[in-house]
Amino acid sequence: MKKFALVPLAILLAAPVFAQDGDIIDPADVTKVYTQAGVLLSGNSDIQLQGQISGGLENGQQFALLAEAYFKDEDRNANDFGSDYTNSRFQYFHVFEPGFHAVPKLGFSVDYINTRDDAAGMNNDLISIGGVAAINPAYTAGLLVFPRLGVITGDIELTQQGIDDSVSGFSAGLITAKYLGDSGSYLHFTPEYQSVSGDTIEMDTVSFKAGINAPLNSARTWWVNTRFDYTKTSLSTNNIALPSDWQSEVWFGIRKYF
Repeated sequence: MKKFALVPLAILLAAPVFAQDGDIIDPADVTKVYTQAGVLLSGNSDIQLQGQISGGLENGQQFALLAEAYFKDEDRNANDFGSDYTNSRFQYFHVFEPGFHAVPKLGFSVDYINTRDDAAGMNNDLISIGGVAAINPAYTAGLLVFPRLGVITGDIELTQQGIDDSVSGFSAGLITAKYLGDSGSYLHFTPEYQSVSGDTIEMDTVSFKAGINAPLNSARTWWVNTRFDYTKTSLSTNNIALPSDWQSEVWFGIRKYF
């Protein structure tokens, strides 16, 4: 079964960033927000397109508007790139400084997730509201750590089973990053758990995402992004579990920060 990603990580590693005057671009910190555009290609020839605009308020708070879409080849022809729409996400992300030494920044997000995946037999329309905290690296031996929680509500349709259900649930994740030298390159790792249920549908997803992102120029405006996803979705309908396996996928892409 196709893996089911519900909530921003920003997730997820395509972190929003706001380029203030004199700031060095630093995508490893997911509580910074930048205007950016990116394209990623998976080992299955799936395509992810992403664009984001960001800004700031007079009180120093920052925000970003994100849009992304996924396309795949539903026939899985070896020589074809993804051209069939499967899902998209629209997000508003807001960051502020609460004045705590241990947690210098907090962020919250509101997401709309749309899925129309004929191959997987799944349609959904979901709303997610989440929060993320930046832990002071002084307490984590220099490791960047961002715990996050979210709540989810919406509608899931399993077209092959003829089931349409209203669901609600939650997600929890831990975004981590470690700088590799002084160039800005970093290693990222994010475990996440998501659970939603309704009258007939119960769905749990465990995922692990890891990779290395690195700048391609000294100004850090061009980046290469890599990611390895390892995911398992457990789905049951009317208390009957459907077969599920671990799935893996490798992504490679280019991102431009403005």
